[in-house]
Amino acid sequence: MDAGEVLFTSPVVLDNTRSADEYKAKNIVKGYEEIGCDAINIGGYDLAGGVKFLEEIMDSTEIPFISANLKHKTTGKLFSDPYVVIDRYPFKVGIIGLTNLLKDGNQKIIMDDIYAAGNKYIKELKDKADFIIMMVNADKNEKMAIQDKFSDADYIIMSRDITRTRKGQPLPANAPPAFCPGKQGKYMALLELEVSDIDSPFVDESYYKKQIAHSERRLANYQKKDPDRPLKEIYEENKAVYRQIVSMENQLYQGRSIIAKAANKIRFDLIPMNSKIQDDPEMLAFVDGILVKDKKLRESSYTPLFKK
Repeated sequence: MDAGEVLFTSPVVLDNTRSADEYKAKNIVKGYEEIGCDAINIGGYDLAGGVKFLEEIMDSTEIPFISANLKHKTTGKLFSDPYVVIDRYPFKVGIIGLTNLLKDGNQKIIMDDIYAAGNKYIKELKDKADFIIMMVNADKNEKMAIQDKFSDADYIIMSRDITRTRKGQPLPANAPPAFCPGKQGKYMALLELEVSDIDSPFVDESYYKKQIAHSERRLANYQKKDPDRPLKEIYEENKAVYRQIVSMENQLYQGRSIIAKAANKIRFDLIPMNSKIQDDPEMLAFVDGILVKDKKLRESSYTPLFKK
């Protein structure tokens, strides 16, 4: 899935770079078709090339572009489907798309309130899906309000926010967790659910594993003082360190016990899209070809300030 603003990186496409920007946008979607994509939320920047261009993109692909609050100005009808329901046997996952970042002055598209629209379709999806995911294109200062207003959703994925969610970051107790993968595709967000009993609470395995790893590292550092003696024996005269050791051992036991007993688990990770990721030869050739042509299109559109 993509939470929005995949086609362009700014609110306006300049005339002198339009051919290159549109070429790149079309091929981003082709790339998504190759790797697989269940839904794309229409974000503010996705309309930078104009409504007609976006409609051409949407007509050219089987990937659903969704938005629950963007409407045609003339008719008041939704610009696209508000959501999709994905079958992931034995569960159904409802995905709703929203944005509050439509550029002012759009002549063809209007934007409804995201909270009214979002909750309307959350209610509609309650009987159609086991899990509801909100894909929201919004600024980071909206995050708390989004979590509060969409309390009946299960998960929220945000775009435009450059503050990435860290692996092992504690999830809120009384609101749906909101995940922010960052901008420009530098990271891929991976959200995994392990479900044994859908009516039981979910345990944040990533958080407890981070806590366990931290305690293990600190205990190992203390053990370096004397690898051959029991840890508590080494520090029995140092009460402050001894108390820390007891606390960390309790954390280890508690974390491992909670994970072992959990009926349902959630895992979140951000995977950096860097040179450590092994490239698929066909996809690499596809991307390299796109970049070469994109560069040529940009060079041909460049107009020097001064002519010789």
